[in-house]
Amino acid sequence: MANRVFEDRLGIIIVNADRGVSRLPGIAAFSVKDVFLPRSADPSHFAAVRAAGLYAHLWAAVDGLSTTDYANRTLLDIQRLNPGAVELNIELPSDPPLAQYVTDAVTLIRSKRKALRLRVNVAPWKGFSFAALQTRWAKDVVLYACEQNYEGNMDNLLSAADVLGDLTAWGVPPERATVCYAGACSVLGSSRIRTLPDLSRLKRGVIFQDDLMAEVGLL
Repeated sequence: MANRVFEDRLGIIIVNADRGVSRLPGIAAFSVKDVFLPRSADPSHFAAVRAAGLYAHLWAAVDGLSTTDYANRTLLDIQRLNPGAVELNIELPSDPPLAQYVTDAVTLIRSKRKALRLRVNVAPWKGFSFAALQTRWAKDVVLYACEQNYEGNMDNLLSAADVLGDLTAWGVPPERATVCYAGACSVLGSSRIRTLPDLSRLKRGVIFQDDLMAEVGLL
C-alpha cells in the first residue's frame, strides 16, 4: 500500500514536526494516510509517524535557493531522513523562471533518485510550470503534480476543479494531477474558516496544513 502515495490516498503537510507528531491521533481520525514532514524533522519524527500506522514523507520548500542548491539539499535530506516520497513545494517570487526551475529541479533529483515517488506542488494558475515536462510523463511513472486551491496567505479560496483543470491543460496526465487543499482560508473577506471539502469523500490530494486545521478546531 505504501507505493500508492500521491494516487488514491489523502495526505497532510506538517509545518512543525513536534506539533505535528503530537497531533497524529487526530490526523489519523480524518483517514489521512500520508504525513509530509518538514526538513527540520529528524528520524525520530519519521519513526513516530510510522509507529502511528501512517506513512512518513518529506516536503521541501525552495527557501530562496538556486535550483542546484535546492536539489542538492533535498537529496541530502532524503539520504538523512529516508522518506517514502517527497513533495517539492516550488514557489518563486516571479513567474518567468518557474518552468525552468521545476524542470531542472526534477531532472537533478531524478539523476540520483530515479525510482523515488516525487510530486511538485505549485501555486494556483502555475500549471505552465510543467510545460517542459511533457516528454517526461510517459517514462517517469512516479512523477506527480499538485496545485494549490488558495491564493496568497490563505486569503482567497479557489475552485479545486479549476486548479486541477489548469494542471491537465498544461499536459499533466489526469491520473498524476492532484489538488493541495487549504485547511482553512478567508472566504469573501471573512476571517479564516474551515475550507476543506468532505474528508469522508476526499480520497486524493494533500491538505495544507495542520496548524490551519487546528486554528479552526479540526485538530
